[in-house]
Formats: sequence, C-alpha cells, structure tokens
Amino acid sequence: MKQLQKYRIQIAALSETCMYDCGVKLINDFTWIFSGLPSVNKTRNAHGVAICLDKAAAKVWKDSGSEWEAVSERIVKIRLKCLFVNLTIISIYSPVNPTNNQMNDASQQFYNDLQDVISRIPTGDMYIIMGDFNARVEGKKQQQQNLCNSIGPYTVDITNENGEKLIDLCTINSIIVTNTFFKHKLAHQTSWMHPGNKQWHMIDYTLVNKKFRSSVEDCRMYRKAAGAIGTDHHLMRIKIKLHFKSRRKLVQKKVVYDPIKMKNDNALKQFQKDLIPTLSDATDETISIDEKYDRFVEHMKTNAEKTFKIDKNKIRKRKEWLTDEILEIVEKKATAFVNWQNHRGTKLEIEYANKYKRLRKLAKTKIDKRQTEYWDEICEEIESSIKLNDPVNAFNIIRRLSGKMKRVENMAIKDKHGKLILNSTDQLER
Repeated sequence: MKQLQKYRIQIAALSETCMYDCGVKLINDFTWIFSGLPSVNKTRNAHGVAICLDKAAAKVWKDSGSEWEAVSERIVKIRLKCLFVNLTIISIYSPVNPTNNQMNDASQQFYNDLQDVISRIPTGDMYIIMGDFNARVEGKKQQQQNLCNSIGPYTVDITNENGEKLIDLCTINSIIVTNTFFKHKLAHQTSWMHPGNKQWHMIDYTLVNKKFRSSVEDCRMYRKAAGAIGTDHHLMRIKIKLHFKSRRKLVQKKVVYDPIKMKNDNALKQFQKDLIPTLSDATDETISIDEKYDRFVEHMKTNAEKTFKIDKNKIRKRKEWLTDEILEIVEKKATAFVNWQNHRGTKLEIEYANKYKRLRKLAKTKIDKRQTEYWDEICEEIESSIKLNDPVNAFNIIRRLSGKMKRVENMAIKDKHGKLILNSTDQLER
C-alpha cells in the first residue's frame, strides 16, 4: 500500500494475488475487489487477481453503484460512472506461454473469457485492461503486416504464442498496447527477468480501446517498488488524462448594413415607412412591455436587412469618398477602353478613343472634386469634435483614416532640417 501511495496510483491492477474466493475488502484505506480460486480447492499454483482503489477512486466506485464482476480466478472487472465518460477497469492474470495441449487449452479459455467480457462492455465506455499477460510482442513485424497499428514501435521481444493471441484480441476489438507507444530506457520498458537466462522481457501490459488513445499520456515501469514489495515483476504506472473535443460556441452572425444606403434619403424614408405598422403594437395593452420590445427589435432587424442590405455584387470594400456616380463613370470608362481596343485599326477607332479620353477626363475631374469635398468634411468633423471637447471622437476619426497603427519605435524621426536622426537620445529629445 505504501508503494501505491508513493507513486500516487489511484487504481491498481494486481496479478497473482493468491487470494481465495472473491469479494470486497478494505485494507489500509484501500478498497480491494478480488477474485481467486474457491477456498475449498487449496493449491500452490499461482492464481488470483484484484483491483485496488484509493479513497477517491473508491468513492467514485461506490457512488456508481459498486458495480463489479468476478469473471474467473484470472479476470475481475469493475465499472466507474464518471462525469463525461464511464470507465471499465479489468484486471487479468494470463496463463504462462503454453508448451503443451493442456496449457494451450487454459490459455485459449482465458482469452475466450476476456473476449466475452470485452463484448459486454458498453460501446461508449473507456476500458482499461491491465495485468500480467505472459505474452511477448514484436512491433516491427506487426507494422509490416499493418494489423490496425495495435502494437507500437517500442518493443523488446519476439512474438510468442501468447503474444499472437494478444495481438488478435487487440486487432478484433480495436485496442492498443500502450506500453509499446512510449519510448523509454530499456529498464523502464521491461517488467520481468527470466530466472534462467537472466534476460529482461516485457510481459505486463496496459490495453486501452483505440478511440481513447490520446488520453494516455505515459506508461512505464518503476523498479524500486518491486524491491520494496518482494515481487519479480516491476510496477507499471500509466498516466491517463481524458481529452474531449471542445464544443463550439454558437455565435450569432453579425449583420452588416450598407453605409451608403443608410445615408440615402430615399432608403431612410422607405425604412421609416416600413416601421409605421409596428407602432400599433405600442398601444396594445394585451401585450407585455417585454414582448413589445422584442417585436420592435425583430421588425427593426427585418426591415433593416431588407432596406439596407449590402449588394452582393458590391461586397468589395471601397473608399469612403467613392460615390455611385463616380463608380458608374469608371465602369463606362472601362467599357469604352475595351471598345477602343476591339476597334483598333478600323474606321471607328478614333471615335472610341475620343470617347474613352473624354470619360477618363470626366472621371478624374469628379474624383478630384469628391476627394476635396470629402477631406473638407473630415477636417470640419475633427475640428468640431475638438471644439466640443470630444478628443475621443477626433482620435477615432484619425485612427480610422490612418488604418493600421505603426509602432512609434519603428517610425523615422527627422530634425528641423529634414535630416534623419539616428541617435536614440536625440530622437527622444526631438
């Protein structure tokens, strides 16, 4: 228990516990859900699995209805009902790699039972299968065969018979072996040393259904814990943080009206005329004041969209001083230019050329006149704002006209004679 607290493990899967029968126990503030052989069949063979929950996890499990199932002496399952997604935790202890028919039958029975458990898990659950699989897998071979990418690239062994069954299980159920997807030192990948040849192997695994693979942040072994407990398997810790897709906020589309039409007297008169029928609601005593306001706003929006709607053919942003008259002349000038080019070398060339030159001169005259009027209006507006002690409005007008603001430190500073000042001290004094 001290090692679980030291490594801050909230849910632990224990294999080869040698605990008989099945049930729930409270040991040193940890809740044990265990399953083993019946106590009437005393044996020295390895058996038994358990799931150990700390206080926080135990509270969630109890609030979820304390749902658990002892499938066999090698499989135990619990289910936690969490806020966003439910978790199914399965602790297993697989038979050793088979060397004869009897052992092969036991191994096959174990995987059949495990498949039945997985098949009964709700599709929306995130399920985690942890324990001693006594299986060895090889990543490179599986990548070449393109078997659903259940095995990652970081493996240390050659696939054995139990490993093939494990790969088949993962492929059928879209499960990944999380250990093999994280690169660590060999000491942090392997979990058990063969007592004969003294070689380290990876036989303890954590499996997660593939759609929650992004929630697994790390998986590695810790060797110090095994020394304190006295087991030949090292502690495997997996770090999980659930990630969910963010919900897009429904933002109402901003309605943009044509400012040119809003300054048009005819359009304004039409807008006011359309609003007259809505004024009758103001005298209706059967309608509440809130409903009157909502109706008025709705009528305002509807009529504004109808009257001041931006023409799709004129969506392109244009200068404030441009008028419809100038745009019409410019369009005629463009048409005249095309006609002139199309009649080059013909008798009508001079006629179209003169027409184009006349329209070009007219457009230039109109533009110069309108620009002068526009800047006079702007200057009067700024001057009026300053006289009325409204510098904010004057500043907003200037900022609107200047466009994007330049950073002061990047601006060229000149002296009285127009020479560029390069010294920072002189620039500050200037």
